[in-house]
Amino acid sequence: MAHLIIQYSVNLDSLKDMTNVCSVMSKAMQKTELFPLAGIRVRAYPVIHSSIADEHSDNAFVDMVLRMGEGRTEKQKVMAGTDLMATAEVEFSEQMANPHFALSLEIIVISKLLSWKKNTIHKRLMPT
Repeated sequence: MAHLIIQYSVNLDSLKDMTNVCSVMSKAMQKTELFPLAGIRVRAYPVIHSSIADEHSDNAFVDMVLRMGEGRTEKQKVMAGTDLMATAEVEFSEQMANPHFALSLEIIVISKLLSWKKNTIHKRLMPT
């Protein structure tokens, strides 16, 4: 299980194809080989209401949270985070070049004991 949730300031909608960003980030997750394909999810949500720093109208942000199940080493988690952040920096390179942008990524590990799931995609993509 690995879900990347991307929240972004709504002013990026006219500047970036967020469906493409989701696809690029999914491919980056796949390249880590840490997550089963059937468990990868990437979704992006525009944040319509926000207050960013000095409230300059050009301020924008992308805040990413990677939620993953237990079982990966700290080294693997750092590698995944480093790879995903580098991919995001490339995707948002135009925004990174201006003084009005913030990009962040946090990894959250989900306890097996406290997580319930049903997924028929696994059966289709990973037949026994």
